[in-house]
Amino acid sequence: MADEKQKITLKTVLHEIQEAGTEFSLKFRKADGSISYKQRVKKNPTAPKSAAGGGKLPPKKDLSSIQRNMNHSGALLLFDCIHKQTFECKVRRLVEFNGMSIFHNY
Repeated sequence: MADEKQKITLKTVLHEIQEAGTEFSLKFRKADGSISYKQRVKKNPTAPKSAAGGGKLPPKKDLSSIQRNMNHSGALLLFDCIHKQTFECKVRRLVEFNGMSIFHNY
């Protein structure tokens, strides 16, 4: 039998990405069709303004509203831990998560 990879659903991937501080590997297609692989990625660590600093804290969002926003915009804002930079990845172009093929079950 061919070398078949484990599969993971897109819903599970989106849920695991939202876990604070979780690092993962990600393979995705770029707009030009080429494949990009990021070995150590996590959710973009943008810090909200603190109330003590005069800023207003944004209301906390539940997982379903985060997923709706990601699916509506179609993009994830992530952080490459090796190159220390943020990047955007389209949800529909995700190929692999932690070495597992992503099953896009729309």
